[in-house]
Amino acid sequence: MPASRTMLMVPGFDEPSEDLETLANGRNGIPGLRSYGFDCVTLPRCYEKLRFRIERLAECVEDLRAQEKQFPITIVGYSLGGLVARGFLRAYPQLASGIESVIMIGTPNMGVALNYLPYLVHFLRIPDLAIDDLSHESDFLAWLNGTGGHWERDPRTRSDVWTLDRDPWLVPEGTRAFVVAGILTPRYGGTGDGVVEGNSASMGSRFATHYVIGPHCNHMNLIGHFDPVIFAWTGFIVNDLVWPHTLRAILRFTGAKSMATANS
Repeated sequence: MPASRTMLMVPGFDEPSEDLETLANGRNGIPGLRSYGFDCVTLPRCYEKLRFRIERLAECVEDLRAQEKQFPITIVGYSLGGLVARGFLRAYPQLASGIESVIMIGTPNMGVALNYLPYLVHFLRIPDLAIDDLSHESDFLAWLNGTGGHWERDPRTRSDVWTLDRDPWLVPEGTRAFVVAGILTPRYGGTGDGVVEGNSASMGSRFATHYVIGPHCNHMNLIGHFDPVIFAWTGFIVNDLVWPHTLRAILRFTGAKSMATANS
């Protein structure tokens, strides 16, 4: 039985498309998205700023139409890739009818605190140019969200929290959006996946969000792939304890059933 639903997958920072293959194909006996009827296509690796990647995504969507893939499609963006997916809809709202839903995995919708990451990227000679676009205060995020923000002291935690100046733009009306966010248990952080804060991923709870919570729920484990940059920054490793939860959340959101069930 041929795949019946088109899924366009967008990788994150300095990532090859192969990094999303665990979700697409499965691993160690756990079936992936293709086993549930999704025709998974991945945007090729790109090192440019996010506005350029949005143009690449728009070209890819048009290529899928030319190939007569089934529309409307679902776009899955991991980390930075979720910003590219939303950015495509922001830049091309007239094409939103071709997008059934957008799924963001560990995406910094309100930005990240870069701290020493740009220096690490420079030290490791990583060619990806999008690092500055991820900052809370970047021009890109102000454009994408339709608002800037400011730092406020949270009296409960006595830490500074990035707060938007007004309600942000999310996605075009009629487009379904869903977030999968990792939350490390308090011993390991407790407010995010070690890279992206849960509040940033959910846009302050404005997006429907599924939280994957536990000691192994770090940024890399959400898709089950090792990233040397994130490892150098955080020390997190990967295993098969978390990405199946991401997979199941996607399947529930999309209402997908296994091909075996569909054929019975």
